[in-house]
Amino acid sequence: MQVREKLGGLIRRITQFASQFYTPRELRALLLFLLTGVAVLLFRFGKQIYGTAFPSAVSTEELAQKHQQDSLFFALSAAANARDSLFFSLPEDSLLPSSQRHPQHHSKEEGLLPHSISLNKGSKEELTRLPGVGPTTAERILEYRSERGKFRSLEELKNIHGFGDARFDRMKQYLRLD
Repeated sequence: MQVREKLGGLIRRITQFASQFYTPRELRALLLFLLTGVAVLLFRFGKQIYGTAFPSAVSTEELAQKHQQDSLFFALSAAANARDSLFFSLPEDSLLPSSQRHPQHHSKEEGLLPHSISLNKGSKEELTRLPGVGPTTAERILEYRSERGKFRSLEELKNIHGFGDARFDRMKQYLRLD
């Protein structure tokens, strides 16, 4: 009788404490979740204990045959995996001659003539034809030009973020001021 009273008192205190944080519906859901988790753990643990206490009766010949089949299967699988990984890791064009495998990339400089693009009058499309200049960099050039007016020298291009000596040297031969 004392155990029952103590257990009832403990349950009342836990319920009273938990009711400060959760609604009755949330408490039931939480309790269901916890009991489900405990049941799953007990089932798995019980299954493991049962398997060790009552091992299945398999003859040694049957066990040896299963091991042989498994090791043969794993050996064949390993060989197949090695062959497949080599086969699938090769790029499709690896059998082509190197001249066809690596096509010649045309650079932007091929179509440009010296001093063919005006820094002060060039459009975004014209500026993107310069080597090392993409759409974003062309936008920066246009913004700089609209904020500060015309460029007074080609070297003034280095004042724009992203332009260093190397980039400027690649494109200066294609630029003119007007």
